[in-house]
Amino acid sequence: MISRRHREYLTIQLLETQKMLALVGDHPLMSYSFKQKEAELMHKIEKIPVDKKDTKVVLLFSGNPVMGSTGIDVAFIGKVTVPFQNMVTAEYSHIVNGRVGGRGQLNNKNESRLFLTALPRGSFGIELSKLDANDLFEDDQLSDSLSHVTRLIASSSKSDEDFAAELEGATLRTIVSLKEFLKAISDDQAGVAIESGGIRCELTQIEVKNAFDRVSHTRTTEDDKTIDGTFMGLLLDSWKFDFADDRGTAITGKIDENITKEQATEYIVKYFNKPCRAILKEGKIIFKNGREKITYILQSLQDK
Repeated sequence: MISRRHREYLTIQLLETQKMLALVGDHPLMSYSFKQKEAELMHKIEKIPVDKKDTKVVLLFSGNPVMGSTGIDVAFIGKVTVPFQNMVTAEYSHIVNGRVGGRGQLNNKNESRLFLTALPRGSFGIELSKLDANDLFEDDQLSDSLSHVTRLIASSSKSDEDFAAELEGATLRTIVSLKEFLKAISDDQAGVAIESGGIRCELTQIEVKNAFDRVSHTRTTEDDKTIDGTFMGLLLDSWKFDFADDRGTAITGKIDENITKEQATEYIVKYFNKPCRAILKEGKIIFKNGREKITYILQSLQDK
């Protein structure tokens, strides 16, 4: 169960217990039993950290594909879970390979794979969880990925500015999958609520349509660029590079996940503060309001 949902569930039980305790008054047996239950529930609530991270997420749906709190259209579930998983995998890959380049290329699909583990009732929904939670590092990064995906979905329904700000750490693959996710929900005239850890967002049917309209009008392009200039260095811990072209314009971005720590070290030794040629992947995000966001991925450095 999601930490936030578990806390709410226990809190409701606590309130009901306290109401019963007030009703029974000083009854020698019943008051003792309810006081014990009250203390037990309070202890359980205190043990759940408010900021606890989770490697699971709950998606609750309303509207056309849902039959009250009884069931949900299985075809609809298939249409929304695939792009949602793709978003999580893209974000996980971006976070992990961006922070720990020295660990080498990771099998991100397996490490970020989610399983259907419960069918929570709100209206009706699904709980998706990582089952092989045996690596604290991986779990922490997956939790961050789920949180960012949740915030990204929430921001897409608010404004162009909110959406642009939340895209600061997103990848082009994430935007494509977000578009597919919102389209599936919008086409089926549904609403959605998403919970992960302590984060919750809720979009009505109208808000889903507005979010899809905003995201669908967000265009993405990706091109190969070869730029001559000076290599200004890179950071192995954050997996970021700095480069200045021949006009002195600063270019900053991520290092390709396929580059090893040994190759990155060689670039530092051979090219630091020296003229060279950068082979880059330039990604461009063009928002509905015309605003642009450009990202760079360093694929290699070469002699001029």
